[in-house]
Amino acid sequence: MTLNILWWVAFFVLGLTLQQALPGTDVLVAGLFLALQERRPFQIAAVLLALILVQEGVGTLDFGTSVLWYLVVITLFFVGRWMFETENWLFVLLISVCLGAAHYGVIWIMTRLQFIPLDMTRLLDESILQGLLTPFVWQFCLMARRWVVPNENNTA
Repeated sequence: MTLNILWWVAFFVLGLTLQQALPGTDVLVAGLFLALQERRPFQIAAVLLALILVQEGVGTLDFGTSVLWYLVVITLFFVGRWMFETENWLFVLLISVCLGAAHYGVIWIMTRLQFIPLDMTRLLDESILQGLLTPFVWQFCLMARRWVVPNENNTA
C-alpha cells in the first residue's frame, strides 16, 4: 500500500516535470491507463480526480476541458479493451493514434467554444507528439510500476 502511494506521488512529480518540458501534451494520461489496466475502482477514481485537479489547475482553458479529455480517454480505453488485450502493442499503438486525434478534436472544440484564437499548425504538432509520446511513456511507466510495486496484481 505504501509503495503504491509513493509510486503514484513519484509518477505525478516526474510526469509534471516532463509535461512542463513538452507543453501542449498530456504525459500524465499514461497514469490513467495504468489505473484502468489494474481495474481497481478506488485507485481509478483517485488517479482520475488527481489528474483532473492537476490539469484544470495548470491549464489555460476554462474548466471542463480536462474532464472532457479524460472522458474521451476512458471511452477509447474501454472500446479498445473490448477488441484487444490491454497489454498488446497493437492496442497501445492504436489507442495512442486515437489519442492524438482526440487531443486535436478536444482542444479545437474547446477553443472554439471559448473564442480563443488557435494556431492550427501548433495544435497539429502537439497532437502528433501526443500520439507518438504516449506509447513510450505508458510502457516505461508500466515497467517501472512492476519493478517498484512487484507484489501487487498490476494488470488484470
